[in-house]
Amino acid sequence: MLSSPFSPWRSVLTPQAALDLANFHLENARKATNSEIALTFCKDAEIALARIRTSVRKTCVSSLGAEDRAVCNEIATTYFELGELFDGLGCRNKAQACYKNEEKWG
Repeated sequence: MLSSPFSPWRSVLTPQAALDLANFHLENARKATNSEIALTFCKDAEIALARIRTSVRKTCVSSLGAEDRAVCNEIATTYFELGELFDGLGCRNKAQACYKNEEKWG
């Protein structure tokens, strides 16, 4: 049996794992020359970030620890970049949702 570096689709991810997976998809979206493929990678990045439990997000955001805050800030930045890509692909509603999530994490 082959093992995958990524967890099954519906499993919960730690903030760092979700961030790593989302950034993987964003990097591929930026490199894509076809807008349909870029949009698919953006949606995959959005799904990866959504796999963080709400309770984990709330704990991370309210944490006073420097490491937790750094991860939260990176996730906020990733949501902003994802919003920019969605906006560039003409998906204004998805972009706005990403900007709202950026505020929640930032």
